Amino acid sequence: MKTLFFDVSTNVMYVGYAKDDILVDFSIRIAQRDHAKYLVDRIDSVLKRNKLTLDMIDEVIIGYGPGSYTGIRIAVVVGKMLAYTKNIKLKIISSLYFMTSGYEGKVAALIDARRGYVFCAIYDGDKVILEDSYKKLSELSLDERYRNAQTIFIDDRSFEINPKKIRVHSTLVENPHDLVPNYLRKTEAETNHDQKSNH
Repeated sequence: MKTLFFDVSTNVMYVGYAKDDILVDFSIRIAQRDHAKYLVDRIDSVLKRNKLTLDMIDEVIIGYGPGSYTGIRIAVVVGKMLAYTKNIKLKIISSLYFMTSGYEGKVAALIDARRGYVFCAIYDGDKVILEDSYKKLSELSLDERYRNAQTIFIDDRSFEINPKKIRVHSTLVENPHDLVPNYLRKTEAETNHDQKSNH
């Protein structure tokens, strides 16, 4: 089983290739807002380094959010494109789980959502204790489940990947055309529009 998997939900762009659940190769790029220009190139370079073509890949697993609005949109667009043009199985998984899948025990996975908010989830091994959420960090910190877990604020120094766990917990996308990113919150433009509409 040859698996290509990637996540672009944070400032860490992660592209990995696993064979039979063993991580063979990966590429990491640290950036702010320009992942879109590089994702396809990074996928291409990982494949070339391993003498692979897309036709040899059995499945693609993408972190489809929550996280950076642009990042998760790019991941979903590229995932759909690969699934559609190459007829490859497409699977999705929470970006929070993707980027913390390598940690053991109780883990609170967090992505900075700015203005005192975070995208968060809490896992205990294979169990989801708190589903993907968009919360004020000050409120989350009062939650006992959060206090009893190891906090991983996902960034370029804090992430661990486990390809097997990612594959086991991913969900098959039956119809890639219908897939939308897991935004969890409105965009700034939508919020502004709603505020204007309410006046």
